[in-house]
Amino acid sequence: MTHDLVIAGAGPAGLMTAQKASQHGLKVLLLERHQTLTDSLMGELVTQKALSLLNVPDTSECVVNRFKSIVGESLDTGSHIAVDRTLLGNSYLLDEDSCQELMRDRAVSNGAELKCQAKVDSVIKEGEQVVGVKYNGNQESRASLTVGADGSFSKVSSSAGFAHPRWLLSYGYRFKLEGCRIEDPHTAYFYVGRDVGLGYLWLYPRSESETNLGIGRVPSSRLSWERLPPMKDVLMKYMRKHEETKNARIANVNGGVVPCTGLIPSFTGAGVALCGNAAGQVSSIVGGGVTTCLHAGTLLAKHAKRMVEENDYSRESTLLYEKEYRKSRLARSIMNTGNGMYAVSKYAMLNDPVAAAETVLSQLDASTLNDVIQGRLKAGTILSLMTDFLPLVVRIGAGYVKSVAITGV
Repeated sequence: MTHDLVIAGAGPAGLMTAQKASQHGLKVLLLERHQTLTDSLMGELVTQKALSLLNVPDTSECVVNRFKSIVGESLDTGSHIAVDRTLLGNSYLLDEDSCQELMRDRAVSNGAELKCQAKVDSVIKEGEQVVGVKYNGNQESRASLTVGADGSFSKVSSSAGFAHPRWLLSYGYRFKLEGCRIEDPHTAYFYVGRDVGLGYLWLYPRSESETNLGIGRVPSSRLSWERLPPMKDVLMKYMRKHEETKNARIANVNGGVVPCTGLIPSFTGAGVALCGNAAGQVSSIVGGGVTTCLHAGTLLAKHAKRMVEENDYSRESTLLYEKEYRKSRLARSIMNTGNGMYAVSKYAMLNDPVAAAETVLSQLDASTLNDVIQGRLKAGTILSLMTDFLPLVVRIGAGYVKSVAITGV
């Protein structure tokens, strides 16, 4: 084979796999469909775990802000709840361009090859074994192990035959604003509201004069999606109504799509492994995938090194990566939040999730909310929810059961 690994997609999962695999001495080819790395959207709000995986200090140019608290608020009523550092730990805002460029430079310095404007069309198979990819219509690259890190609509995944029986996607749209007047640049905000729909709007200050303003929305049904205003219009409305952003300038616009229902049933096969969004490695409640993807890329590179040393790329060999990932705490959090989001999406088909969110914001304590967001449903958390929110839980449960009965899902 020409390469040990060919990796489709240069997001955080693909870049980390390339960086770590090349660091292990493997021959790596990284294919990215965009013209530059920074054309793709990478998540921004992270904890200390992400910095540890990136191996950068909090003083790095990759880190543009450190938050002391995170506030959830209703755009319609003003109901809100704040989670401070005593519960959050350290929360940081990444500069996505700097992070992607850092991982690229590390990989290239280790000998990895990067090709931009290389759109992967399908995998190449010899019998049941994947042996590389076809890209840009008529070009091929062969490798002992093919990695699909090419996002929610992964061509590697679909052409290799991976199944997505419970696929639910969140669509994101983001402005990078300059010329703002941010009163408290060390507080991040999440907003819910009628215009937002099933999802949230976020405001992540970069400084007193810059902020990232975005929206993520999950379509619970075609009808509910069509009734909502376009996401760009919701962001523009927020800008015009708020003193901090009404005179700001849009310096950059970006968007992306992330899966919401947890890990897919299988993400490894003979000669092939999925990583990042393609494998569903995203914590759905907050759309967080940076830490989970960096962790997956690090783990996959370790197993790729083993495969090369053993000269074994069978399904049984690649499955060892999947098994180890699924046993991790991050994977358990992904599945917990994924199951929750799937239930919420079904509830929202016939019920009002915004009203439920209003109840949560006005009554739920910050500690319990933090446990729910992090996917840490401890016995105490469940007891608190059942005790204080039994009427809400009953309504959601009844609505969910009714939705499942009608949809047959």
